Amino acid sequence: MAAMDYSVGFTKAEVEEILAVHKLELKKTLAGWSDGGVTVTKRRLEEIHAVIAACQTALQKLDPATHPLPKRVSQSFVPTSFAK
Repeated sequence: MAAMDYSVGFTKAEVEEILAVHKLELKKTLAGWSDGGVTVTKRRLEEIHAVIAACQTALQKLDPATHPLPKRVSQSFVPTSFAK
């Protein structure tokens, strides 16, 4: 599946609306099937999570002041002399 880019062709308001709809879908999305008398119900979350992630990325592109990239903290230290 190709990566979705909602920053192209959508406004910030439209992306926020798509995000709100899919957040609500998280609560009620179920898939059910039956085979040989056994019924299985499973949450189908993969597609919803993909759309939510694409919306979050688009919001970071469309409005970086409001939706900044997550800050990454890293630190390294190399001692120049070892205490004995």
